[in-house]
Amino acid sequence: MKYAKKILSALSPFITFVILFGLMEFAVRFFKIPVYILPSPIDSFKYIFTDFDEIKIHVFKTLKSFLVGYPVGSLIGISLALLFSVSRTVNKAVAPYLTILYCTPMLMLVPLLKIWLGYGAAVATIVCSLSCFSSTMTQTLTGAVSIPHERVELIESLKGSKIQQFFLITIPSVLPSIFTGLRLGTITALAGVIGAEMIGDTQGTGFIIRLLSTVYKMKEMFAYVYLLMAFGFIIYDLISLLESKVIKSI
Repeated sequence: MKYAKKILSALSPFITFVILFGLMEFAVRFFKIPVYILPSPIDSFKYIFTDFDEIKIHVFKTLKSFLVGYPVGSLIGISLALLFSVSRTVNKAVAPYLTILYCTPMLMLVPLLKIWLGYGAAVATIVCSLSCFSSTMTQTLTGAVSIPHERVELIESLKGSKIQQFFLITIPSVLPSIFTGLRLGTITALAGVIGAEMIGDTQGTGFIIRLLSTVYKMKEMFAYVYLLMAFGFIIYDLISLLESKVIKSI
């Protein structure tokens, strides 16, 4: 019984997936929903395999922008938050401008970046970095300012240096917040890439989804949507898995 529960728990996401898409397939077939409203999931999945050579051009371009922009933006966000946590002067000087950037919709910058850089992966990569940078920085800074004073007072009473305080107190304390920011960053970063490709690109998943929607090729469009959903879920889950390993080790 114990092993059966473990197996059921491990397979639960797959079972839920089968049930949800099974219900969608049943609804499309039974109620004869027009393909321009909701295409058959099976038909969309078939398209992924039969036309993968065409799909991979756009999907790989999106993944490349994400896999470059997301780590860069996250690293900058985490680094700035940690810097602000140890220097009030820097925090006061820079924080208001970062707040303005945080409150600015990133897609508003796409036309400007397109003028400066032209069409291509650079625009989507920059928007991706800016989109996830805010999430990681905000969450990390929230964790840094929420460190219990007792921990800081303890290391000060032991004559610990600022460097020791940073590595022994600050870093371990903010790790949960960092991982929360990284998870949220995957959502905003992927949305930023897709939005940038829709507005200012001639290739990529966002571009092809916009193009397919204008001619009502819903089966093909949903195929790209399903792939993006799968990629976002995988990245989100990998970060959660990494968090569980890192938190256990400290």
